[in-house]
Amino acid sequence: MKYKIWNILVFIVLILTVGSFLILFRVNKVDPTLANVPYVFWTGFLVTVVIVVLTFLASRFFPHQESKKQ
Repeated sequence: MKYKIWNILVFIVLILTVGSFLILFRVNKVDPTLANVPYVFWTGFLVTVVIVVLTFLASRFFPHQESKKQ
């Protein structure tokens, strides 16, 4: 089950990363604003928060065990 969750999380991060640069972060796009913050800034912050949360979840579901060093 860990492998499946891990693969899904990796896929979501890859799609979010590629999609962000191809779709969300268009050149010279300012509208819509959120509390007078331009589009690029608040979407960039939102994408960063989502990737940090996904990375945290992925660390919990990492499928490989660390070997014990003696």
